[in-house]
Amino acid sequence: MGNYIFASSPNTTSAAEKKERIMYAAASGFVVGTICVAIGSFINSLLFPDLPLYIDWSNMFFLWVIWAIVGGALAGVAAISSEGWSSILLSAFLMAATILVINFVQGMNNFFLNILVLLGLSMPFTAMMVPVAYIFFWLARRFVYATTYRDRERTNTLAINILIIVALGVLPGLYSIFNSKAQTGLRLVHSMLQDAVVSSDLATPLVKTEGFAEHQAQEYELSQVASVYSTVGVDVTAHYDDGYTLKCTVVLYPGQDAYISPCVGSTP
Repeated sequence: MGNYIFASSPNTTSAAEKKERIMYAAASGFVVGTICVAIGSFINSLLFPDLPLYIDWSNMFFLWVIWAIVGGALAGVAAISSEGWSSILLSAFLMAATILVINFVQGMNNFFLNILVLLGLSMPFTAMMVPVAYIFFWLARRFVYATTYRDRERTNTLAINILIIVALGVLPGLYSIFNSKAQTGLRLVHSMLQDAVVSSDLATPLVKTEGFAEHQAQEYELSQVASVYSTVGVDVTAHYDDGYTLKCTVVLYPGQDAYISPCVGSTP
């Protein structure tokens, strides 16, 4: 059955079969995107239950729209053609363009520079996305063929498809696991804030932090990103219920003890 990838499927010319093929590809992409966002959003909370981690629900929803809804639609494009390559290449190009627009255009003000970036990177990114688009085309064809199989063969085909879809969703989500720098930064700031709850002597990074005295004993949740101030640092932010945020930069030079720069408080 491995030789049917680009062979004619049952009722290839049927509009109903084409619609079914696109639906399977789009549904596969939707499920993959949903799993990926769910894993990426919650895996650190599961792996590090001792840390009060912050979940940005609005950002999570935005990522779900991009990965699941938009990604599902672009996966569906891959299955438009029964022969495969024309729609696979179109799907790959649209995936690449979406990624480039999201990651580059929003952070740049020069229109012509944006165009140059998109043109320069569109072909390499399209080549990278071709295997992804191909997988969704392949899955869609397998789902269509499964409808013609007997019970056991159909069950086996569907089971393999589902396992592949789950794997495609889980693997990208695993890249969200905190690296050692992120873990160290979060634990240092968490420890410092916990010490401040039980001690009147604040750590040096907190002494001149605006608004912290009023929030010293309040609960918080932590998030982290690569530091915008230090190439070897992590920016850790404590989020409080009233909207107050406390940002601390943890600098981690190799071979040296990590230290926390003076923290900055911000009210909404």
